[in-house]
Amino acid sequence: MKKKKKLTKKQVTAQEFTNVQDIKNNLLYTRDGQVIAYMQILPISIGLLSSHEKQTLIKQLTAELSVEKEPFHFLALSRPVDVQPLLEQYIQLRNQTNNTYQKDLLRKEIENISEFGFEGEVVERQFYFYVSMSLSDDVEKDLKKRIHDFQEHFEAAGIKTQRLHNTEIIRLCNLVNNPATVAIEDESYEVTIPFLKEED
Repeated sequence: MKKKKKLTKKQVTAQEFTNVQDIKNNLLYTRDGQVIAYMQILPISIGLLSSHEKQTLIKQLTAELSVEKEPFHFLALSRPVDVQPLLEQYIQLRNQTNNTYQKDLLRKEIENISEFGFEGEVVERQFYFYVSMSLSDDVEKDLKKRIHDFQEHFEAAGIKTQRLHNTEIIRLCNLVNNPATVAIEDESYEVTIPFLKEED
């Protein structure tokens, strides 16, 4: 039998900081006895909706989520966009055209995109929900049903979602806990008090 390798002090500290015991069967197990399932909201362009469509969507989502009695968690994260596929496409287009103006336009666009990508200025927002339960015999089955039911709330409102699998959960943990993957957004926030607007 292979002897278990002893963790260094740094590794132990990192393990304690992240509170992750294991990631298996598309679930995250924490050191304090919780099991977590994750789902991601797939990109949706709210800007393309009319004011009426936005209001309808808000009402649908509110109605769907109002039946949830158990707590759930929301994560909104920024991450640098991978611009490499777009650059490769533009390079290919530039190589295929004989038009001097097109070549020049594509060259300038390639330079601009490369600069944005290099400086990490192109970021995308990613939205996640997760639900958790205490470790028990049937926790995997119960948690998978719960996250499936939670996804159906969004699907009923026309918003596509996807359940995170092991590799995606690892990527999400890395995005949250690894400073090298953090994208700093230069935004100013003002302290405001929200008021509910009465409908006419």
